[in-house]
Order: sequence, then C-alpha cells, then structure tokens
Amino acid sequence: MSFAIERRHRLSYETFAREYLYPCKPVIVTGALDRWKALGRWTPELFRSEFSGMKVRIKDREYGQAGAGAAAPAEFTMPDFIDRVLASTEANPAPYFRNQDLFALFPSLRADVEPMPEYLRPNWLSDRYLHPRVGSILNRGAVIELYIGGAGGSFPVLHYDGAGTHAFLMQIYGRKRYIVFPPDQERFLYPSPEKINLSLLDDAEHPDPARFPLFAQATPTVFTLEPGELLFVPSHWWHTATMLTPSITISANVLNQSNWKELVAYVSHRQPNPLAAFASRLYLTAAGARRAWRDRAWRDQAWFAPVEPAPVEPAPAAVGEGHAG
Repeated sequence: MSFAIERRHRLSYETFAREYLYPCKPVIVTGALDRWKALGRWTPELFRSEFSGMKVRIKDREYGQAGAGAAAPAEFTMPDFIDRVLASTEANPAPYFRNQDLFALFPSLRADVEPMPEYLRPNWLSDRYLHPRVGSILNRGAVIELYIGGAGGSFPVLHYDGAGTHAFLMQIYGRKRYIVFPPDQERFLYPSPEKINLSLLDDAEHPDPARFPLFAQATPTVFTLEPGELLFVPSHWWHTATMLTPSITISANVLNQSNWKELVAYVSHRQPNPLAAFASRLYLTAAGARRAWRDRAWRDQAWFAPVEPAPVEPAPAAVGEGHAG
C-alpha cells in the first residue's frame, strides 16, 4: 500500500515534532516559506543575469555510485548553463547543478532565505565536538545546499541521506516529482555493499526487472512538490527526484535527539573493526545524551510556542552524502 504524504499548513513546532519528527513520518508543510524574498525573486533568469561571470562544474554521478570518478565534471558559464536549463526536456535533460554550498557560492542571496523554518531546529550537525574528526564531518553536513535543473533532469541515484540525518527540501521555483520508500522496504531497493545509503538501481522509475526483480515488491509513494512548499524526508527514508519544469530548490540536513540513534547505528555499521565500532557507539551515545539534556529547556519552550512559526537563525564515518533536492 502506498504511503500518503500529508500536506499541513504552518504547523506549530509542537505538532510537527509530535506527529512527524519523532515518529519519522514524511510531511509537506505549506506556508513555512512565505516570508522568504526568494519566492518570486529567484528564477533561472536571475542566476543568469546576476552571476553571469560565474563558471559552474557539474558531475553526473553521486560520490560512491558506480562510475562516479570515470569522467571529470563538465564546466559551463552560468549563462550557458541556464540556457540549457530553460531548453531542457525529458529526452535531452540539462545537467543538474546540485548539492552546492549556497552561502559559500552565493553569499548575496542569504537574506532571501531568512529566517529558516523553525522545523530545522535544534540541529546538532553544527555543534562543536570533542572528537575533531567527528566535528569536522558533522559540521560539513550542516551546509545549506542549492539545486538548479531543468525539466526531465533527475537526481542520479535512489538513496537516503547519510549519517541518519533528516532532509528538508524547500522548493523555491518550479515543480519537482519525488519518489519515496519507507525504511521497511529497503530489502527491495538493493542497497550498495560499498555505500549502504545508495541503491544499485539504475532507474527508480524504470528499473531493469532482470537485474532487480525484488523491486517489483516495493511500493513507491509519488508526489509533486510545488513552489513555496517544504518537504520533510525523515531519517532512512529512501528518495529521489525528477524535475517537471525548470527548478530551484534548497535543502538542509538535520540531526538531533529524534534521529541520533540512526546516526549511531549508521556509523557503527560502517566500522569494519568491532572495537572501533564499539568505541564509536559509546562516544556518540554519550554525545547525544548530553545534547538531549542541554535541549530540554529549548524544547519545552518551543513546544508551547504560538502556531505561527517563529523566526530563527539559521563520527568517524563519512557524512557528506547529498540529498535529492
């Protein structure tokens, strides 16, 4: 049976946390981005005119995916890339400019996407950690990422976001079709032995039945994300996306008490040495418990906030896997 994705308008944080965040249930929130200047301002033409001198490098495979390092990324001027986006078709899709650090590449656009929705809080990815490698890896996962593509283009692989993080996809311009699968369907989705959060499926919409016979038993949930909508994809939910029109999206990963156990399991699973796996589990469990204790006062305050979302400011394993934005 297909899982229905609900649309809810301007949820209070308490309702979001109780009905979706902690149960790890996807939802589309409408109205959460209404205060953003980006809505109505960000268009492909804006990127072509305001960043005409920029060059963009685009890869067609995800890190860890078969063939990812076979060819160098293609390079385009921004005007040439945008022309390709506007001319993109299903038969001849434009390259997909994805998983780009929004504020590093386009710092002048920061004010257009403030305040960030409060659903993204608290986010432990940006915290300081005693273990420097854990800190550096998790901190990289806190980056707000940008995606620009044309009709017919798609994310290159079915996946769930690494390190057990939640994904928040915020649609700025255009329309995008998403396909999602809950964690209990993973046995039908052919996880990669090399990178467990990536599927070996060649095409989630038109897979090869001879290579992937079990996929016929999976039940996809398919829906369209519209401009101004926020999609919450919980930890370990498999997903991918295809653009129906020229599209601009931003995404964020979030890690907190609601999905910390998923991070611990993800990191431990990727440790080939049992002692290292045990040490990782011990350290991360303690780090999560301390942060959960620290957040009690904030959580109690947030859960009794008004229904209108309030303004907010924005392990020894690889975390940098991108979302399907």
